[in-house]
Amino acid sequence: MFMVRGFLKRSSLALSSQQQTILSAASVIGSIYLVSAFFGFVRNRMLSNYFGDSSELGIFFASDDIPSLIFTIIVSGSISSAFVPVFLKYYKKGQEEAWKIASEVMNTSLIGILIFIVVMITFSDFFARNLIGRSAGMTDAEYRLLENLMSIMMVAQLGFLFSSYFTSILHSFKRFIIPALAPVFMNIGVIIFIYLFTDDLGIYAPAWGTVFGALIHLLIQLPFVREIGFKYKPYFSIKHEGVKEIYRLTWPRIFGQAGMRFLIPLNTNLALFISPASNVILTFADDIQNLPVRIFGVSIGQAALPIFVNSLKDEENADQSEFKILLLKTIRQVVYFVLPVSVLFFILRVPLVRLAYGASKYSWEATVMTSYTLGFFSISLIFQSLAIVLTRGFYALKDTKTPLIWSIISVIVNAVCAIYFVRTLELGVWSLALAFSIGSMVNVVALTFSLSKKLGGFDWSFLIGPINKMLLISYCLAIALYVPMKALDKFIFDTTRTLNLILLTGTVSIFGFVTFIILSKLFRIEELNIIKDVWSALLSKNIKNKKVVIEE
Repeated sequence: MFMVRGFLKRSSLALSSQQQTILSAASVIGSIYLVSAFFGFVRNRMLSNYFGDSSELGIFFASDDIPSLIFTIIVSGSISSAFVPVFLKYYKKGQEEAWKIASEVMNTSLIGILIFIVVMITFSDFFARNLIGRSAGMTDAEYRLLENLMSIMMVAQLGFLFSSYFTSILHSFKRFIIPALAPVFMNIGVIIFIYLFTDDLGIYAPAWGTVFGALIHLLIQLPFVREIGFKYKPYFSIKHEGVKEIYRLTWPRIFGQAGMRFLIPLNTNLALFISPASNVILTFADDIQNLPVRIFGVSIGQAALPIFVNSLKDEENADQSEFKILLLKTIRQVVYFVLPVSVLFFILRVPLVRLAYGASKYSWEATVMTSYTLGFFSISLIFQSLAIVLTRGFYALKDTKTPLIWSIISVIVNAVCAIYFVRTLELGVWSLALAFSIGSMVNVVALTFSLSKKLGGFDWSFLIGPINKMLLISYCLAIALYVPMKALDKFIFDTTRTLNLILLTGTVSIFGFVTFIILSKLFRIEELNIIKDVWSALLSKNIKNKKVVIEE
């Protein structure tokens, strides 16, 4: 009983605690993202069980493309990249002004979302037929289904509007746990609706579940935002200098995010052009590959921005060596975490797809095509994760234009490749993942050299030597995964049974993990020691005065 009470007390303190370093914060966020991903896969497993690789499930996934694009244009442009640095600057001067800025930005965003909701519902037929389903050969009934689902998904953006700003505010105060938990409860809300209402509502059940999940996403953060002092006010003016500064920084971010989001309806259109079921395959493969990107890339990126900002010198042309060292260390950490995971996903892509979506209604052909698509996505995992961190480095320097330029160029490269692969070469849905990987690679290379130039040059030896070691270790890891997987599959486990499939995947993954740790020790990879320090600190009872301080 005392152990349970102690655990509950420490958990309560942790929920409102501050994480002071990038790795300590990212480890917390990443752990919770893992829980969120579990519920996300439960949600998709249920969708696969109910709908298989049917056209209506493909249309459901397509229905969120335009609502998400509009949400990105209105909200994501100002979240973190523009809001956090400006909010922190004004909060240091006076809390009242900072909270006023937060309310004004939220309210102006609300007006924008409401306008687009009205436009979206009024012209849903145009969006469905000319943007998403154009040249897809869908029936009138399928177009009507797409229109209806798009309108429902648009309503969900109202909840995401406020919850996204709440997330940004909590990140400003280095509180990352509750924002990371919000998607967990959102997925649970969708799961509840799928379980309770699918028999009656069909494919509309997960759509209304998304609306319910968005509401939970908001409500779970509200008490914690109020605890740190936020009070909502109906301010609608955009004359405040802080609000103007946010919007000045926002425009490049809006176009960059909108450009990246443009790829979603484009890929959906191309997938639907192949077949409605191809959009299910693309979405499921994308969901799996997003797991390591969220756990490592997004978590480190979210944790990095406020800490990057605090490491910068205020003076113009000041020596920013502390910031550069912090940035390079963060890049190395991302490579160390993500590179072996990308190898694991590539080697174990078929078992992973079967475990995630291997329901009776999900055909073997769809499983194989999903694994192909996941394999080509896995190439880009490292580039997607690095792009998040590098972009945050520009945002800390209040430069949102440079990432915009390279984002647009990479989107063009991605789009041209995708259209050429599908329309000209008539390749399968996996080619969309290959096009995405090519665009991600172009983006990261350009961002790296641009940021180096902006900061007066990097110490490349600090990056190249350790990363070369990590590449060699990852190559050895691929062999250590592939050989036992084939041997166990052929001689030990009957992988037509789910339990044996779990045992095979788990055994091979553990063997690969042990191999990677041993090789890291042999090659004296510094990041291994950091992991040990963070893990020891997280297991110890170091939560004091509602702060978790882990020195790197």
